[in-house]
Amino acid sequence: MAKRPPTIPDSELDVLKVLWERGQATVRESLETLRAAGRQWSYATVATLLDRLETKGLVDSDRSELAFVYRPTISSQEVRQRRVSSLVDKLYQGEPGLLVLHLLKSHPLDANQAMEVRDVLDQMSAGKPKKKNG
Repeated sequence: MAKRPPTIPDSELDVLKVLWERGQATVRESLETLRAAGRQWSYATVATLLDRLETKGLVDSDRSELAFVYRPTISSQEVRQRRVSSLVDKLYQGEPGLLVLHLLKSHPLDANQAMEVRDVLDQMSAGKPKKKNG
């Protein structure tokens, strides 16, 4: 049986976003960025979240210096893909079209986005799946 990918709670996702933005960061640098974004976490909280992410294999650390430097080992695209897949499975009975319909009906698109969606649908209708790029 295939091992399920680890879950990423929102708090861990917030820390991952800092690492994606910066490329790498110490606990203190992560804390400063999170506080600037309105999170009122302690140093220990951020250290714990980074430790959990490392245990899950989602970040890596360089422990050669006094302050450990953390780097993400998972891309933001991969996390988005996992979260959307989970959402489709849990709320839309595994039917991605139901999620797409819900989004189109409840969240307006600007003209450029609407045109992109039409292009993708036209290509799907013609039997030529569009290459995934985002």
